[in-house]
Amino acid sequence: MINSIEISPIKMSNEQKQDIMKSILKEESMINITLKPIEQEIFLTEDPQVALIKLKCFQELINKERLAYAEHLAEVFEMIGDDAYRNLGFILQQFVNDSYSIQLSIIRQLPVLVEQIKKRQSGYLELKDHVLPFMNIFLEHQDFDIKKEVLTQLLKIAPFLIESDKVDTILAHLIEMAHDEKNNQNRILAAETFGKTASLFSIKYCESYICGELLSLGIDLNEFVREKAIEQLPYISVSLSQKCIELKIVPFFLKSCDDRLLQIKLACIKSISGISKYAGAQIKTQKLIPKYLEFLSDQNKEVRKTAYEYLGEFISTIKFTENDQQQLDILLAYYQNQLDKNINMMGVDLVYKCAYYFPGVLQAIGRNRWQLIESLYGFLLKYPSDKVKISLAYSFHEVAKILGPDLSKQYLINVLETLAQDKLQEVRNGIIVNLSKFISIFPIEERDYVIDLLLSFQKDQHKWRTRQIICTSIFPITRCFNNDTIFFHIAPILFKFCSDTVAKVRQKAAKNVVHLIETFEEEGEQRTAILEQIKAFSHSIRFNQRQSYCWMCYKLFYRADFENLFFERLLQLCQDPVQCVRLSALIVIDKFIQKEGFSKERKYLKYFLISFIDDQCKEIQIILAKYNFVIEKTKKKTLSCRSRNSGSSNGHLEDIPEFDEKIDQIRKSSGKV
Repeated sequence: MINSIEISPIKMSNEQKQDIMKSILKEESMINITLKPIEQEIFLTEDPQVALIKLKCFQELINKERLAYAEHLAEVFEMIGDDAYRNLGFILQQFVNDSYSIQLSIIRQLPVLVEQIKKRQSGYLELKDHVLPFMNIFLEHQDFDIKKEVLTQLLKIAPFLIESDKVDTILAHLIEMAHDEKNNQNRILAAETFGKTASLFSIKYCESYICGELLSLGIDLNEFVREKAIEQLPYISVSLSQKCIELKIVPFFLKSCDDRLLQIKLACIKSISGISKYAGAQIKTQKLIPKYLEFLSDQNKEVRKTAYEYLGEFISTIKFTENDQQQLDILLAYYQNQLDKNINMMGVDLVYKCAYYFPGVLQAIGRNRWQLIESLYGFLLKYPSDKVKISLAYSFHEVAKILGPDLSKQYLINVLETLAQDKLQEVRNGIIVNLSKFISIFPIEERDYVIDLLLSFQKDQHKWRTRQIICTSIFPITRCFNNDTIFFHIAPILFKFCSDTVAKVRQKAAKNVVHLIETFEEEGEQRTAILEQIKAFSHSIRFNQRQSYCWMCYKLFYRADFENLFFERLLQLCQDPVQCVRLSALIVIDKFIQKEGFSKERKYLKYFLISFIDDQCKEIQIILAKYNFVIEKTKKKTLSCRSRNSGSSNGHLEDIPEFDEKIDQIRKSSGKV
């Protein structure tokens, strides 16, 4: 008799069980990945007739193909041409009952499609009869995202519409949504859109309809609707008369400020500057400033913090007079409170807003009160935040413009040098981009000290992006100096950048050399020296300098004297042993041919292109592909002529007489025999 052995289950911890389950799930997922079918790529047809058939039978296509055509509908219409526009209404109807993603894609394509439609003779009729009814269908859509996207795209199309059609298509639907008491989202969307649409309508519609509807939403029972309505008040104020602002907008706004809800108060603080910008001086001093002072002393910390954030923006909207001295002193006292640790510790955003609106505050109070906020400016410069420093760097020239040359020289020169040498790239860029605007506030005889700053930038080989920005800004900088300063100081800097170790710097610098020639148009020693320096690049033993010459020609070939001064050497560089030099030269030749064409005097360019047939560079072959027909025709003609003249041809195309004659002609006209 065999004894049965009972096998007891193995006891496992919870962690062991989880590990086993994870391994099982991992194996199953790997199986799913292995068995997943490979999706084929969808390509749009290039045959106009086939594309038209596909659009007409859109619902018979697979989902991925429908999505592809929806995302590129404007391109497909342009390819098909008139036949597509004649079937516009029928084609658009194919999308009405399609999936969410396809509907969203087609809605986003409509502004591009309308751009094409408006160029047609019957464009407005097609827009009114087909596109607008199609969009109206989606304005009634149940999906909120679809409805919001339609309104967004409709606002892009609206400038093409006459006012009556804008009223019927946009305003009527917005009013209907604003009165939808059952759907809060519709009322929120209406409130958001009223402000954006105000500028599209005449003052009659803005004051009679949009203003009234928005103020009605501002007393809605739903706090989110009220918040959105208050946020739109600055946008609608742009299109209203000052009388309407004083009688309707300001009283409603002041009443909203007394709302107990925090989000409504915050919305009022964010909107008060926009309203103040368009309100009269008396309204500002008697109603808006007292209300803002209430926000600054509010019991709620979040209200006080937001009020401090937007204080600079609010002050910048007010033009203070001698009668407003008391209010100005109070506002400036609060503005300077940001030096207090208890205030600036509220967050970087507060200090950033202070820095961002600093030029506006200075503009409002005037240069005579500069010393009242000078200490605050020093605090902002030392504040340990990249965001704050970048803002100060990009607005530095605005502060200098308000202060004028004397105060700027006294207070801002050291600041300029500090910011220009900052370790952060964006800070240095902010100074360099607007350097010409800063220089221009000084008399021309006091501007030369900036040259030392430019020289210091070129010495640091690690800051190549700074050098690239200088090359981009060099043209406006040169306009700030006389010709002698440009020749002895700016030109050497620019030519040095043309030999920079970084290709992007060389390219930017080389393409700006044209401005030097434009500066020295009159014949003389300086012009001769500039031209000789440019030509010296083309004969350099360093390939990157020869390439810089090609990049110089990229801008120079538009000049009338290009062929006489620079073209001969450019043609020679097309045979350079270094591939990147040949390519850069051919790119310029390509642009030159597109501009001048193959005229009788330039027939030699056809033979010139043939010499590149066997070049191994792919980019060069892509350029030549545009001229395949010309090359083949010229090649046959050349071989035929040689066959008649010599009775045989070895297939080589060197020493083409017409090409050599042109080279000699250029050489003689430039004085080189």
